[in-house]
Amino acid sequence: MLVDALSCWFHKANDVSFDVDIAHRKYYRYGNSMIATTHGDGAKNNDMPLLMASEAPHMWADTRHRYIYQHHVHHRTKVQWQSVKDYPGITLTTLRSPSAPDAWHDRNGYTATPQAIEGFVHSYEHGQVARLSHIFR
Repeated sequence: MLVDALSCWFHKANDVSFDVDIAHRKYYRYGNSMIATTHGDGAKNNDMPLLMASEAPHMWADTRHRYIYQHHVHHRTKVQWQSVKDYPGITLTTLRSPSAPDAWHDRNGYTATPQAIEGFVHSYEHGQVARLSHIFR
């Protein structure tokens, strides 16, 4: 919804574009990197490398670094402050949410997770080179 609203705001700008397609998984190429985005509530994480390779085979073949960014879990998994898992051919990152816990999160005990916005810097040649996090206190 946010992307659709932003695309409306910038509709006259020739140098700004937005992908408002409702596809569940989206793939982008930036230099030597293949970057996938998904909410994370669909395909299982273990299936993502093969899905990326089969849904965007030319991009997969033409890139060296591959990343998936997803939001569904809204909290760090496995080890505290660690939300990255390497699979064959890809790195999958689960991002925390900037949203405050709602009734569902409260009922299920997901109230101690800090709200955060996370971003990444990608080198055209070397893939992800930096990670930025802003935690709301």
